[in-house]
Amino acid sequence: ASPRALPRPAMAAALSHAGSRSYMSVANYSREDVLQQLDNFHAEVLSTNWADYLNLVYSVPFWEAELDKLTTIVQPYVHEPDVGAKFAKTEEMMDVLY
Repeated sequence: ASPRALPRPAMAAALSHAGSRSYMSVANYSREDVLQQLDNFHAEVLSTNWADYLNLVYSVPFWEAELDKLTTIVQPYVHEPDVGAKFAKTEEMMDVLY
């Protein structure tokens, strides 16, 4: 039977399940991966020309998304002195940028 042949209640039930999806990630980052990503992000943002308005208009939305991702993946290691210090330095840099 085609979807058009389904009675309305059956179609509504099918659509209600189709509209809700759950998302779960099992991505696991090692401490070294997290530090490397933090270093790369910090270097990229710090080395750009902050006086170039057009560059910032294009780059900042991507940096904000990357910072959100980094904020999530750094959590298991943020209590460690070197990771916590690097993340704090990165957050401070972004505060200065804004």
